[in-house]
Amino acid sequence: MLNFRKLKQDFSPNILKDGKTLNEKEATKAVKIVKLAVDLIRLHCEVEGSFDKTYKCEIEIDRRESTITDSQCSCPYKYDCQHLSAVLFYLEDNLDGLLVEYSKEAGIDKVEADDAEKAKLLEAIKDAEKKEKARKGKKVQKELIQEYVSASKMLGRSPFFLPDEELALDTAELAVIILNPQQDNQSTIDVSFALKLPYRSKPLNIVNSKEFLDSIKYGEPFYIGNKQYFFSFNSFDTITSQIIRKIIDFARFYEQKEEKYQKVVSIELESFGSILAHVYENVPTSNHKALRGDEGEGELQNCPCFFVNCLEEPLKLAKLPTKIKIDLEYLEVPAPKILLSPHLLLDNNEIVNLHEPKLLECSQPGFIHNNVFYRFESNIRRKHLRNLSSFQEVTIPEPLFGTFVENSIPELMKYALVSNREVMDKFVTLPFVGELKAECNINYLDGELEACLNFIYGDKKVPIVDAPLTIEHLIQFVNKEGILARNLTVEQKIIKDLFQDFNFDPVQGVFSIKNDKKIVEFMTDVIPRNQHHVTFNCPQNLLDQFLYDNSHFTLSLRESDRVDQYEVDLQVDGFLNGLTLEQLWDCLSSKKSFIELLPPKRTSRKKSDTSKIHKILVLDLEKIAPVIQVFDEIGISRLDNHKELRPLWSLASIEPSQFKNLPINFSMTDKLKYIQDQMLGNKEIITKEIPNLIQANLRSYQTEGVAWLDRLRQMHLSGILADDMGLGKTLQAIIAITQFKIDHPKALSLIVCPTSLVYNWKEEFYKFNPRLKTLPVDGTPSQRKKLQNEILDYDVIITSYSLLQKDIEFYKTLTFGYCILDEAQHIKNRGTRNAKSVKMIQASHRLILTGTPIENSLDELWSLFDFLMPGLLSTYDRFIEKYIRNPYSSEGSYLDNLRKKVSPFILRRMKKDVLSELPSVSEIVYHCHLSEPQRELYHSYAESAREELSQLVKKEGFDRVQIHVLATLTRLKQICCHPAIFAKETPEYGDSAKYDMLLELLQTLIEGKHKTVIFSQYTRMLNIMRKDLERLGISFEYLDGSSKNRLGIVKKFNEDQNISVFLVSLKAGGSGLNLVGADTVIHYDMWWNPAVENQATDRVHRLGQKNAVSSYKLVTLNTIEEKILELQNRKRNLVTKVVSSDEEAITKLTWEEVLELLQT
Repeated sequence: MLNFRKLKQDFSPNILKDGKTLNEKEATKAVKIVKLAVDLIRLHCEVEGSFDKTYKCEIEIDRRESTITDSQCSCPYKYDCQHLSAVLFYLEDNLDGLLVEYSKEAGIDKVEADDAEKAKLLEAIKDAEKKEKARKGKKVQKELIQEYVSASKMLGRSPFFLPDEELALDTAELAVIILNPQQDNQSTIDVSFALKLPYRSKPLNIVNSKEFLDSIKYGEPFYIGNKQYFFSFNSFDTITSQIIRKIIDFARFYEQKEEKYQKVVSIELESFGSILAHVYENVPTSNHKALRGDEGEGELQNCPCFFVNCLEEPLKLAKLPTKIKIDLEYLEVPAPKILLSPHLLLDNNEIVNLHEPKLLECSQPGFIHNNVFYRFESNIRRKHLRNLSSFQEVTIPEPLFGTFVENSIPELMKYALVSNREVMDKFVTLPFVGELKAECNINYLDGELEACLNFIYGDKKVPIVDAPLTIEHLIQFVNKEGILARNLTVEQKIIKDLFQDFNFDPVQGVFSIKNDKKIVEFMTDVIPRNQHHVTFNCPQNLLDQFLYDNSHFTLSLRESDRVDQYEVDLQVDGFLNGLTLEQLWDCLSSKKSFIELLPPKRTSRKKSDTSKIHKILVLDLEKIAPVIQVFDEIGISRLDNHKELRPLWSLASIEPSQFKNLPINFSMTDKLKYIQDQMLGNKEIITKEIPNLIQANLRSYQTEGVAWLDRLRQMHLSGILADDMGLGKTLQAIIAITQFKIDHPKALSLIVCPTSLVYNWKEEFYKFNPRLKTLPVDGTPSQRKKLQNEILDYDVIITSYSLLQKDIEFYKTLTFGYCILDEAQHIKNRGTRNAKSVKMIQASHRLILTGTPIENSLDELWSLFDFLMPGLLSTYDRFIEKYIRNPYSSEGSYLDNLRKKVSPFILRRMKKDVLSELPSVSEIVYHCHLSEPQRELYHSYAESAREELSQLVKKEGFDRVQIHVLATLTRLKQICCHPAIFAKETPEYGDSAKYDMLLELLQTLIEGKHKTVIFSQYTRMLNIMRKDLERLGISFEYLDGSSKNRLGIVKKFNEDQNISVFLVSLKAGGSGLNLVGADTVIHYDMWWNPAVENQATDRVHRLGQKNAVSSYKLVTLNTIEEKILELQNRKRNLVTKVVSSDEEAITKLTWEEVLELLQT
C-alpha cells in the first residue's frame, strides 16, 4: 500500500539510523490511525526518547504518492527527527495490523468516499488482513522455534537437569608461559598455559584461560576440543597448586573474543613479582638439578611451571641475590662535581644497565633478564627499586661533597656496592658534630599562618633546600679546612614533623595553612614537641590566643549525715575551673592537648577581635592524666568549686599515696578513714549471729561468707558471692535475707534466677527457713497479674530473667530490701534486655550469686558492677579504654588496680581451698579419629565454608558476619558428634567413631557399677542415645528444656541404684541441679566456654558427694574439637584475672582463630 523506501528519502541517513535504533528498542507506543481515506492516512503515536522522556508524534501520508504531507513531534528538534523516523520503521512492520484494527473499531462506512473507492479500500483492508494473518503466523512459528531452541539448551545443559557425574580427577604438569617479558613500557605481564598429561607426549595448549582457571577454582569439568577433563588444585603438586591460586587471585582477562586474547591472562607487574618471589622462597632445591654454564655463569635452577615465550625456554632462578652497584665519577670542569651511575651486578659478576631487565617492583623485588629471575638482597625493598633510576639524573656539586661523603655514602653502602671511592681522596670533608638547630619565623594575619624555616650549623644559617637559595648560602659550607656536611635527612625529618598538611610556596620559601584546627594543632602539639631543637618566633597576636594550664586543686573528704555517703569538697585554682571531666577524658583518649574555650559574653559594642581562633587552653596531658583518673575514681564529674555527696563504695580504691606528686592537696578525716578500713576489712566490724530460724549446720567458710554479707549490708554496699559450684551460695543468701528480715519485718525481697531454678529456690527456702513466705511468679500474663496483686502478703518474690523483662513495668514501681541475682552471667552482656531490666529494679541491697563472674572478657565484669554499684567502674567507654585497650600504665598494670578496686566486693572460695574432705575429681580426655563418612563430610564442608566465609568477611567485615561464623562452626561440631544430626535422617552403625567410643565406655562403666551423667548440647544427639539405650535395655533418665517435674526426675536418678545413666541437655541441666547420686560425668561434645562444662561437672562434684568423681571429655582428633580444647586451655583461668592477680589478656574469638578452627 505504501512505498516506505520512498517515504524514507525525506530523512537524512543519520536520522534514519537513530530511528531504526529506537524502533529496535520498541520505543514506539500507542500507535493509532486517527483518519483513513482513499488518498491519505493520518496516525498518532508516542515515542520514548532519552532520559525517560516521551514525545507525541503525528504523521499524515499521501497513500497514492507515498509522501509525507504533514508531520509534527513534541521534541525540541525543529525538522524531521529520529522519533518520526522510528514511526516509519514501525509502520513498515505493523501497518497491516493497524488497518485491520481500524476497520474493526471505526468501520469503512465512516470513510468519506464513493462506493467504488470504498470497494478499493475494502479490498485493500482484506489484503491487509491476509498479510497480517500470515505475518502473525510466521511470528508465532519464529517464536516457537526460538522457545524450542532456548528450552532445549536449558533442559540439556542446565546442572539442575543433569545427573551427577562421577568425575575422575585428572593429573597434569602445568606450564605458565611468560610472553615477551622484556618488552618496554609494560605495566603488565601476559601469560598463557599449557598442560603436560601423563598419557600424552605433546603438551596441550589451553585456548581459553579464563574457563581453565574457573574450572579449577570451582571444581567443574573443562573441555579442550571435544574431550572433557576434570582438574582441581589436587591435580598438581604443592608448589604448582600455590602458583595457580595466586594467578587466580591476580589474573585479569581481555574482553576481546579473538582466540589470541582468550588464551592470554594479564597480570600486573607488582603481582607477578609477588608470585615469582613466592616461588623463589618455596621451591625445594633438592627437587631440581642446579645447572652451571660452561663459562661460569653461576648457579641457575629451573623455576617450576614457568617458561619464557615457548616451552623450550624454561625460566631459571638465580639462587644468589643480585647486588646494586653505584659507580662514582669525578669531574673538575667547569666546577667540581660527582656523577652517580647505578648498575645491577649479577651473581657471575656480569654488569647490567638498569634499562635492560624487566624490574618487578613488589614487596620482595626482583627482575627478569635473559630468561632468568633474579632476586635482590633482602634489605632492598620496593621503595629502593622505584627510586633507583633517579640516581642517573643527579649531579652532586662541590658544596654537597661533605653531605655525600659523611652522611650519604655510609648509608648507601648498606644497600649497594660503591665503586671508584678513590675519587673522594681528591677533596677533604668535615662532619658536622654539633646538634642541628633550626629557626622558624611565623606570621599570623587574617586567620592564615605562614612560616619560613632556616637551619643552623654552628655560625652558619641556611634556608631549606626547596626555598630560594643564593650562591652565598652554598659557599659557606666550603672553606680552607674542607667541605662541611649538611645533614639533609635530619632536615627533611624536621620539616615533615613541623609542616604536615601545610602548603608550600617554592618561590617565597614559605609554608602556609589557613585552617583553624591545623593552626591550633601546630601551636599546641607541634611546637611543644619540637621546641628543644627549633626556635619559634611567634607574633604576639598569635600568642595572645593561647593559655597554658597550671591548675591546682584542694580535695577534702569528710563524713556526712548519711551513713551510706560521704562529702567531697573540691576547690579549683586555675584555667581548668569550669570544665567537665568528660571534656578532659575526650582530650586524653584522642591525645588532644588543648581545649577551645568559649569566648566571654560581650558587654559592650566594641569592635570584636578579627582573629578567628577563640582562646585555646593548652594542656599537659601527662600531668593531668593521673588527676583525671583520681577524680573519676571518686565520681567527680565537674571541675569547679563545689561540695557533693558520694557513695561509700567510691572510697574503695582511694589511697593517700595516689596524690603524691600531683597538684592536689588531699585530706580525709580520721573517722572517714576508719570507715574505709572497715569497708576494706582492715578494721573489725561486729556482725550478727546466725539466726536460730536457719535449719542447717554451717561450715566455717559459710559462716565467714554470711559475716561478709552482713558487713556489706551494714555499710550499704553491694557485692558478688562468687564461690565455686556446690559450696552453698544459696544457703548463705537465704541467711542474709533472714537477718535483714529480722531487722526490717515489712521488707520485701526479690530473687531473679534462670527459669529452671525458680522452684528450686522455693524448695531451698522451705528447707532452710520455712518461716519465710515465698512466692514464685510465673505462668501466663493473667496468672502473673493475679500473683502480683498478692505480692505484699509474702516475704520473698522469686521470678525468672525472662519474666522480669515482661513484667518490669510492675517491678520497677516497688522498692525491695534485697535484690539477688542468681546465675548472674545472664546479665553479662550490658546491651541485653535481661541486663537492662534488672538495672531498673530499686533495692536497698543488691547481691549477685555466680560461680563464674567473668567468662569471656572484662566488659562482662563491668555489666555486673553496673547493676551492683553504678559508677564504681566508671562509664563503659572509659572502662574499655582503661582496662582492655590499654591494660598497662607506666607505673604497672591497670588490671592490678582493677583487682584492688573490686576485691572488697567479691568473695570467691574454691572447693580445693575450703573442702579438704570433698572427694577428688579426675579429668580424663578420650581421643578418637573421624570415621570415613565423617571425614569426607567434615573436610568437604570445612573447605567450602572457609572459602564462603572468607569472601563474606572480605565483603562485609568479621563483626557483621559472626552469625554465619557461629552457624558454620556449630555444623562442624555436629559432624564430629554424629552425621545423623547434620546431614542424615537415620543413624547407622559406623557413622560416628566418637559415638561408638561412647557406647564402649558406657558398657565398661555400667559393668563397674558406676552411675553416669552424659551432657550434650544437642537434643538430637541425646535422642539417638535414648533410642540405643532403650534398645540395649539400659535403665536411664532423660532431661532437656522441655522436661516437666525436673526435681522429681533428679530425685529418682539419685535414689534409684538401678538407673545407670542420666542423659542431660547441657543448657537445661548445666546449672541448678544436684546430681550427687552419680560419680561419673561424660561431656560428649565440646562447649566454647570451659566454665559451662565445669559448671555441669559441679552438678556431680559438690557437697554431699561421697565418691571420687571422674569427668570424661570425648575429643575428635584433627578437627574443630581439638582446636576448641586448645582455645579452652588459653582461656582456662579467666575468672582469676580480676578475682586473683593474673595479667594475661582476655580476648574473644578472633577471625584468625576462626580460620584456625576451619583448617582441615
